[in-house]
This record gives sequence, C-alpha cells and structure tokens, in this order.
Amino acid sequence: MARVHPRRYPRLSVHVLADYTSGQEWARCVATTLGGGGLFLSNVESLEPGKEISVRFRPAKHLALILAKANVRYKMAGQGTGVEFTYITNEDRLRLLRMIHKKSGDRRKRPRAPLATQVLCDQVYSLAYSRDLSLGGMFVETAHPLSVGSPVKVRFNLDQKDLVVTAEAHVHYYLDKMGMGILFDDLSPEHQQAIEKYVDNHQELFTSLSPTGSYVA
Repeated sequence: MARVHPRRYPRLSVHVLADYTSGQEWARCVATTLGGGGLFLSNVESLEPGKEISVRFRPAKHLALILAKANVRYKMAGQGTGVEFTYITNEDRLRLLRMIHKKSGDRRKRPRAPLATQVLCDQVYSLAYSRDLSLGGMFVETAHPLSVGSPVKVRFNLDQKDLVVTAEAHVHYYLDKMGMGILFDDLSPEHQQAIEKYVDNHQELFTSLSPTGSYVA
C-alpha cells in the first residue's frame, strides 16, 4: 500500500519550476504537487528528512514569486521529496489556497450528485464510503487515504442493486482523516451510462444534501 503523508490543506497536481537551497547554491527542480502546506519536489532525493531548506517558486505565470522555508518530511525512492512549509507569509499561503480552489473548481464542471454507499477499494484496508459522484470521479471517505497519484480500483452500487460499478482510478488529492478525491481512468460503456443516468436523476438533490465544500472531481 502506498505510504500516506497527512496534510492539513488540499493539494493540486501541477508542473511548476522551483528552486531550493540548503546553503549557498540554488538547485532547480519541478514541483509536481502543490498545497497550502508544502510541495512535492520531483526527482529530488539528495535531501534527507529533517533538513531545513529554502524554496522559491511561482505557482502560476500571473502570480508573484513565493519564497518560503521548509522542512524535508519524507523521500519516495525514484520519485522525489515532500517538503512542508515552516515559514510562508499568510498572504502567500492565501494566494496558494485561492489558486488551488480555483483550479480544482475548474475540474469539477461535470454534473454531480449525492451518493451514499459503501465503496470497496482494493488498496484501502478499512471501510470506505462515498459522499458524491460525477462521471469524472468521486470523493471516498476513509480514515486511511492513499497518497496523491496512487492507482486505485473501486467497486460500488448505484440505484440498481444488481449492478456493481467497477472503475480503475487514481488519487487526485486527499484530506487528512477525511478521505480522498479520485479521478476515474477507465470505465466500461455500461458503467459510464449507469453513472450518467444516476447523476441525471439525482443531481437536483446535490445542493440540499451535499455538504458545503464538496470535494468530488
């Protein structure tokens, strides 16, 4: 099972150039995950956990350069290093969170509907439940979410109790002690039609039944 590294803030998959230093010289890398609490630096494995570094990056072309201090929290062999901000101005953190919220919202334009059912997830060894659903993905409530990018296979029921929807997916983001937002990668035509029909019949209930700030894709 993929290693979990809890985060207080939502995260976003990105491709952002970043510089880091633990001394006098700066090195260039690419941040592939961005959150209000830190970054994942792709292909950076020379930094040891506990190391204090400085990082600078521009989260988007229209945003100003951000300079922050961070602590190396973990390394993933062959992938990179996760760092947590130890100092970032409130203004910069707010700009990050606004950008993440906007970009995440841009990816949630598909109609969605509330769905309360148990979700069987091969990679999660505990009970998991859904909160809502779209043709693009769903939010899976679990106390043991997987790390961003982890592949998952899920199975769940819709209205048709005899139809079990199965999907290959991957973790788009996770929220500590709440669950993970997954995006579907592979759905059969039959299951696509079943989800579309379900969402068409139930999306009008979403506003009244779904919690504020839903996380579905």
